[in-house]
Amino acid sequence: MATKQLADWVSGLDYCSLRQPVIDAAVRTFQNSLGSILGGSNHQTTQRTIKALQPLFGDRRCTVIGHATLADSAVFCDLQNAALINGVASHVHDYDDTHLHTVIHPAGAVVVSLLASAEHLKLADGRVVTGKEFLTALIAGIEVGLRIGNAVSPKHYDEGWHITGTVSPMAVAAALSNLLHLTPEQTANAIGISSTQPVGVRVHFGTDTKALHVGLAAQNGIQSAMLARGGYTAASDALEGRRGWVEVLGNGSNTLDLQITQLTKFAEQDKASSEGENRGLWEIEKNTFKPFPCGIVIHPTIDACIQLHNEQKLNDKNNLNKIQSIRLRVHPLVLDLTGKKTPKDGLEAKFSVYHGAAIGLVLGSATPAEYEDHIVNSTDVLQVRGIVSAEVDDNMRSDEAIVILIMQDGTEIEKHLEHAIGSLDRPMTNDELRVKFQSQAEPVLGKDRAEEVETMAWKIYDVPDVARVAKAAR
Repeated sequence: MATKQLADWVSGLDYCSLRQPVIDAAVRTFQNSLGSILGGSNHQTTQRTIKALQPLFGDRRCTVIGHATLADSAVFCDLQNAALINGVASHVHDYDDTHLHTVIHPAGAVVVSLLASAEHLKLADGRVVTGKEFLTALIAGIEVGLRIGNAVSPKHYDEGWHITGTVSPMAVAAALSNLLHLTPEQTANAIGISSTQPVGVRVHFGTDTKALHVGLAAQNGIQSAMLARGGYTAASDALEGRRGWVEVLGNGSNTLDLQITQLTKFAEQDKASSEGENRGLWEIEKNTFKPFPCGIVIHPTIDACIQLHNEQKLNDKNNLNKIQSIRLRVHPLVLDLTGKKTPKDGLEAKFSVYHGAAIGLVLGSATPAEYEDHIVNSTDVLQVRGIVSAEVDDNMRSDEAIVILIMQDGTEIEKHLEHAIGSLDRPMTNDELRVKFQSQAEPVLGKDRAEEVETMAWKIYDVPDVARVAKAAR
């Protein structure tokens, strides 16, 4: 029944039933995701993807975001390849959103699929997708992905699956089912078809292929919705059945019935509640946004090191040279996920807590610029990275870290960071998200166009034609 219940909920979701805090969370999620796509559009991995797949481009109705300036003319391709390429761009800097309980990056695959679909539907079918329809579908997809992710966490990820890639095909299928107004039966089939196309294992972290997981998930989800719309069938118990998705990929974890019960219960409560009640019951309201472009478990260490850089005036090389060694105490996941001691390039450095500590202390900053290959291999960063050691503290929360500087004279300077910026306890403000967006969009679009696109993102619910957003972001 779980697959059917989820499909019924997706099919019945409409904008009028959504509370304002849920809409606000979706708007912030979209704004952050669009910035990440633009920021990743000029990355070498994205460029490599375009070059490799260009011979396979079909009808050129959909925008490859952020390339009109970079390539002197806009790049267009078919629906599936646009979603794949933009999906790669959305994740390549690891600067996107994160649902902390599951470590899913929920928006990327859904956003790129919906944007490309808005363009495709306008040119192929003459249908204009409004901002309200876009947001409703975005919320439907993200909520489905996160609920399924909750059902199998943490064992699914611990076994080596890249959970963003494995749940996102179903999230995209749900989002497009809502957008395309599929029947509940068609929606169940779309979810079922997508459940047989999980993408990604963690061995690829630190390579081009990690970002490809998001693009392939978007592509698979689009295929699934289109096949279901065309009459394709799938198992009616695709999620919960014997040898279904949860049993095969859940590694013993299964709270799917509870997740769906909560979802439908909360949705009914929302319809009956007054404004402001039941805040935080939807998973999208628990989404967080990264201040640093790397594995999120490194963020507490980076935050602490940047604070130490400022407090100890480490921009003065004389002060920096007074440090003899650096000790980190971190959550157990930190060394499991980001324990690369000698990353060779920017992609690997995103999974190195040692690099994160070094750039925080040496440069006082951690933006995509600090993850360029030449910074990763710079003399000052290598020198400091070489004196960093890390130990696990089982009592640490995932958003907590302790950094201890041991000085040449034997004194110790300790920074205990209880909650990293970007965590649920210290979320990024809208103003901080604006700065982050512009830092990624301006180099690609220029100041005026970047501001135009960001304004559309913040007011997406008022946009009469979402295809215009993709056009503005070319």
